[in-house]
Amino acid sequence: MGKGSRQKGIALITTIFAMVIAFMIVMIFTASTVNQIRSVKTVKSHSALVQAADGVSEQARLKLISDFKNNNYSVRNYLRTLDTTQVHTVNVMGGITGKWRVLRVSPPSDPYGWVEVAATASQGGDKQTVVRRVSFGQSQIFKLAMLSETTNCIYCHLRVRGDVGSLEFMRPGWGTEGRSGIGSGAHEGGSTIYGSVYAARDITRDDLDLRGNPKKINGALVTGSVTTNYSGDMLPSDTDGDGVPDFPPINREIARQNAMGSLSGGIIYGVPIGGRITSLPTGSNVSRVNRVYNGNLVLIGTPSNPIVIDEDIFVEGDVIIKGVVTGKGAIYAGRNLYTAGNVQVADPPDPPGRGVCSGISDADECARANIAAGKDELRLAARGNIVIGDYTERDSSGNLLPTAERQSADYYRSQFGFYSGTRCFDKRNGDELTRKGGGYVNVDGEAVSSGNVVCRRASRSASVNRDAYSYAFRPGTIRSNGNFKPWMDDALYKQLLGTERMAYNSWRGGYYGMSRSEIRQDLIDSGLPTRLARRLARRLDNRNSGYGNFNEGGLRGFWRIDGKTLRIIIDNERNYETQVSTVDAFLYANQRIAGKTSMKPLAISGGLIAKELGILAPGRYQAWWMKRWYVGSNRYDFLGNPSASASDCGQPGDPYYVPGTEDCAFTINYDFRLRNGGFGFNLVKGAVGQTMSWRVSDRTTEHVQ
Repeated sequence: MGKGSRQKGIALITTIFAMVIAFMIVMIFTASTVNQIRSVKTVKSHSALVQAADGVSEQARLKLISDFKNNNYSVRNYLRTLDTTQVHTVNVMGGITGKWRVLRVSPPSDPYGWVEVAATASQGGDKQTVVRRVSFGQSQIFKLAMLSETTNCIYCHLRVRGDVGSLEFMRPGWGTEGRSGIGSGAHEGGSTIYGSVYAARDITRDDLDLRGNPKKINGALVTGSVTTNYSGDMLPSDTDGDGVPDFPPINREIARQNAMGSLSGGIIYGVPIGGRITSLPTGSNVSRVNRVYNGNLVLIGTPSNPIVIDEDIFVEGDVIIKGVVTGKGAIYAGRNLYTAGNVQVADPPDPPGRGVCSGISDADECARANIAAGKDELRLAARGNIVIGDYTERDSSGNLLPTAERQSADYYRSQFGFYSGTRCFDKRNGDELTRKGGGYVNVDGEAVSSGNVVCRRASRSASVNRDAYSYAFRPGTIRSNGNFKPWMDDALYKQLLGTERMAYNSWRGGYYGMSRSEIRQDLIDSGLPTRLARRLARRLDNRNSGYGNFNEGGLRGFWRIDGKTLRIIIDNERNYETQVSTVDAFLYANQRIAGKTSMKPLAISGGLIAKELGILAPGRYQAWWMKRWYVGSNRYDFLGNPSASASDCGQPGDPYYVPGTEDCAFTINYDFRLRNGGFGFNLVKGAVGQTMSWRVSDRTTEHVQ
């Protein structure tokens, strides 16, 4: 072969080789492009299916909420009905198939109820799954130890072990912003919150320090954080858009259908709606209450024969309870609930560092240990009011009691505005109503027709059956003619409450609109010697302010008059109506929690939540008017120093010591079991429907087939 031919051959081979290489490059580029296109399509498909699965899970969430609301279930009972095997199919556009099912439900011990929903969207052989956890828990407000529209009046010698909420301008103590009572949250023993404060609005600028440790709000101490203008779920929200936060209602229909518990033991005495009791029960006329009781109940437990509660029961009317309770559960009153004496559980939870909580300092961990140990848990709730102790103001003949014997009623009338004004009620069930627009609504926000509304003025001079105070605070019903009918009169309730002996007790009264002779007779009926009553009546009639000691007629003490107001402390040991000093329960009321305890510590072991709180329980303490520069001696100083050896209430064994209290003060001990899976308020509307968590799942066990 010649040289030219050989060169031509090489050129041909080179050309062919170049063409092969070019072809391979084109093929590689084409394959890459195809793969990229396929990848983009895959990503788009993946994204579309995730979005579709999310849409299916959102439909599932709305379906669960709708089913819950339409079937009148409580949260607890609704969760029991859910089927984790049933598959639901949803129509999705674009040839995508959507399916969902309930994947998991929170266990009874979980502190926050929830439902986990798995939703799968598929197209051809491709599928994507989204898992959404939906909230079905009790209202978050039960994480608080104390909550009301305003709690200022309570901050006098108060201790709170837990968090506190306030819906109005918060200023602990007394007085006017920037003018009077500055620092009064620290007066007369001071107040301390061992927790955080959540204020829906602003707080005072008086004696304020939010940088220190502890913090100060008008002198009251706060060991945790202080949040103002708070709008989270720890406080009730405005659900109906009227600008007023709405407390979760105790809905009668839901309560009737979902109360699954029972009451037994002790004395259970039933009084029919519209009936009457004329003597104290000595035995039961109801052996057992199952689920719902259509009437009123008197419950009395003793250490040897306690009331036994098992889960939730609903009473259509009023409940009066005293004594010892055992078990785990809640009592819901369709109207009012009264603690006619101490209410104690037989097996209370142990505090950190003791009993089942030995070696445990954390309150939440201790709560879980108490739950595991099966300690008693009691919740008391009312659609209307809860009254701690006395509310009475009349004797067995219907006559007004003397001032010294109606201290609680006078305080409630003043605190809640029942000396005057008009209140309206639903004649069918006693609900106290709120004016809205041109009509009236109940705590559910439901309109009540005018034919079912009765309005009455509050007046102590009115008869019991026409005084708004009766409609709100006395146990009873409303007749068809609109008049009130008590099923237990004041005198019988006072008899049920009983008496106790106490030294160094005090009382006060405002003697307005009374003649000198009427004042004198009231003071004599209040237990003062005649000569002393005559002197004080003369001063009160003339508005002759002053103060002084007395020791006459076998009675020793000190008085102070400011205009028409008289304050008295009596040193002698005497009989007084029983002062409630222990309530082992979390109390929740849609309207008010009212109470008054005189010159004794009060321990609420649970919590207090209501639209209005009015509890005058400063504990055993030395009021400002008992100081030595007024009295002329130091004989009341021991009341102001609970840690001193002379104190009669500071230590176990002292005659007025109350377990669970600190510094002889009104003490609220939050039951941390409520936020750690303990027995909750199952018949109170919960926080339903919020998405707690969301995730894309690649677990085949969570795909919905």
